[in-house]
Parts: sequence; C-alpha cells; structure tokens
Amino acid sequence: MSPVGAWGDTNDATVPSLSLAADGTLSGTDGCNRLIGRWEDEGGGRIEFDDVASTRMACGGVDTWLSALDEATIDGDTMTVLGDDDVVIGTLERTG
Repeated sequence: MSPVGAWGDTNDATVPSLSLAADGTLSGTDGCNRLIGRWEDEGGGRIEFDDVASTRMACGGVDTWLSALDEATIDGDTMTVLGDDDVVIGTLERTG
C-alpha cells in the first residue's frame, strides 16, 4: 500500500499529523510547529524523510516528538515514526 495520504488528524493543528504527497513532498505539524520536507519510499513498508524543516515556536505543554522524525515504517494503517538510531518516537494512523 502506498504511503501517500494523510496520517493523523490533518484538520487539527494542535495534534501531530503528516500529509505525504505523490511528488515526494510532505507537510504537517508536530502539534505546534509546521513541518515541510521530502520523503522517499524505501520499499518493504519503510520510508525515509529528508530535508525536513520546521518553524520554531515556543509551545508550552505540547510534546513536539514528530519534529524529530527521520524514518518510518508502515504496517497497514499505522505509521511508526523513528528518530535517530531507529528509536521509535511515536505513531500516526492513516486518515486519508
């Protein structure tokens, strides 16, 4: 299954979400800061994120884990997001 689509609630900017476009670009939010960048399908349910940039607003009481994304694995409708050294930092559910 293609990773293209919405992951997390893309209509609520206060919760982590990503939108992966067919052209390899991504946009989203970590629940406070906006994210933009690129992604590549590595095959086998694994994707890699590149050139990700984010705004740097102070976000009291918000866990901005998604801004540390590096790679992800996809199993069905669940994306497991990995940070440096393949450490799991969170999950997102497919919403679109």
